Amino acid sequence: MSHLTSFVKIPLLVLRQSLLPLPEIGTFDADVLRLRVWLGDVDFNFHLNNARYLSVMDYGRMHLLARGGLLKPILKERWVPIVGGVWITYRRSLALGARYELATRLVCWDSRWFYMEQTFTGANGLVAVGWVKGALLNGSGAVSPQRVLDMVRPGLVSPELPESIAMLNELTREKLSGAR
Repeated sequence: MSHLTSFVKIPLLVLRQSLLPLPEIGTFDADVLRLRVWLGDVDFNFHLNNARYLSVMDYGRMHLLARGGLLKPILKERWVPIVGGVWITYRRSLALGARYELATRLVCWDSRWFYMEQTFTGANGLVAVGWVKGALLNGSGAVSPQRVLDMVRPGLVSPELPESIAMLNELTREKLSGAR
């Protein structure tokens, strides 16, 4: 079912955005999607499958790009969005049929990466929280996030990188330095 998101939902979002744009939100505002757990989303425990969280998060980030006014310039420049890291913590499960919300917000950026927070909330409160670092690539490498944001919000300055995200980056560098 994750292919449904990649090959149907995201292209439909892009098409919708070109025909009837979503209302814009501020750069640091959360974009909230109201969703439900369907049969194709669950595992043998009849709760939202771990892989589906990541797929739903992909859609949430694209939706944020559309509402934040960034999707149009990204498509025009033919930049390719990639994920460099995802850290997710699960607190409780979402059963088949459960309604939930996914809130996605841009936290900050540095010279290469955008950092986003994505929070899943259900009827009983926080379900999961994820932090994603993503970039945009062109033919010669990563596009500076500042360059991207200057296209829609000139002069906007990134908030400081939160200590928790800096620690996750350091743990990632440490782990990758020992890999072949």
